[in-house]
Amino acid sequence: MKRISLLFCGLMALSMTAFAQSVDFDAKMREYKLVDIQTMEGAEDIIVELKYSTTDNFVGKDMYRDLEKAYLTPDFARKVIRAQQVLRKRNPQLTLMIYDAARPISVQRYMRKLVEGTKFQDFVADGSKGGRHNYGVAVDLTIATNQGIPLDMGAGFDDFTDAAAVKGTSDTNDQANRNLKVYREYVYGLVKRGLITQEAANNRMLLIEVMVEVGLYPYRREWWHYEELTPMSEVRQTRRLLNF
Repeated sequence: MKRISLLFCGLMALSMTAFAQSVDFDAKMREYKLVDIQTMEGAEDIIVELKYSTTDNFVGKDMYRDLEKAYLTPDFARKVIRAQQVLRKRNPQLTLMIYDAARPISVQRYMRKLVEGTKFQDFVADGSKGGRHNYGVAVDLTIATNQGIPLDMGAGFDDFTDAAAVKGTSDTNDQANRNLKVYREYVYGLVKRGLITQEAANNRMLLIEVMVEVGLYPYRREWWHYEELTPMSEVRQTRRLLNF
């Protein structure tokens, strides 16, 4: 049984590799009317370092291959650009750094296969319906210096420990449940618990404040993930799944 399982995993990896090499992800993103954020006015200084186009992620695999640009729906991208402007106004020495944006559903399903039966399974959607990344309306990002050095956020990207959270209760689409007061109490509570430093908490709150100002809110368990308050049911009705 173990030998069969290993063979299956090997075939799956080969299959994914062949697929990634045969599909032009950039062309498909444009076909789905998504935009490369760095081509938009006001986004010139935003740094893009897609973690899933490297091995520096929780599964340790390059799943994007040649995809190295951050694609989003035009309206969502404009919100990120406004956040960049807000940040630069507060501190010209800082910039947003994007870790992930639109994600093809095929990659989502492959990612889930890689973690099934592991401690990461509950953190990765199975790809049966598609999440916000799979519709181009979610972004993973941090704040970095103009030299590309990320600020200390107390936990790294793809960290699934309590130290990576920004909120202790389940998210809702109600702003009363997702606002700066709620985030401040929780984030600075992490300092009191000894999970992150005061500096990391300040940096994390800076990111939250900048993003919330433009209408983007963090997912409670991942300080780096930002989305709109639009219900997922509405996203699926009004957006196009990246079905490739």
